[in-house]
Amino acid sequence: GAVFFIIRILRKKPVNEPMQYAALGAETTPSLPARMFGGVARPAPYPVGFEIDPFLRNAKAGFIRLQAANDNKELDTIRDYTTPETFDELSKQIATRGNDPQKIDIITLDAEVLDVVIEDYLAIASVRFSGLIREATGAPARPFYEIWNVQKYLGEPDSVWLLAGIQQVR
Repeated sequence: GAVFFIIRILRKKPVNEPMQYAALGAETTPSLPARMFGGVARPAPYPVGFEIDPFLRNAKAGFIRLQAANDNKELDTIRDYTTPETFDELSKQIATRGNDPQKIDIITLDAEVLDVVIEDYLAIASVRFSGLIREATGAPARPFYEIWNVQKYLGEPDSVWLLAGIQQVR
């Protein structure tokens, strides 16, 4: 069975052009809109005010929290950390699992920010998670690689990063 969820749900922008997300093997990385820097192109890899270390600490904690919630079928917790579209997909996958128990042990966990962009009032980040997991007691640990797309509404000071999609990388 899948270690996690295989989905790629992207929230639509108000205009009819597709959002771009970073992914392994992508030939180009979307550039940050010049308007966010007062019309002047900026060579920095992240938007002004984006603090990478706290973001990665929170991303790792969210990864562990969501994996435990998935293992324990805690739909309320999953709802709190995902977009409505992602929650719908994940809850369907949990229902498909039925009563089969699941316990994923995260042995090691690394995270790397691949990209951060601002689209109107939405910050979108792609994070590559990798490490070692154990899918059953006594089973050998095996490597995993996933890219999580998260988003945060910038119009409210208390908004949080929500999981908008997961891509498993093989």
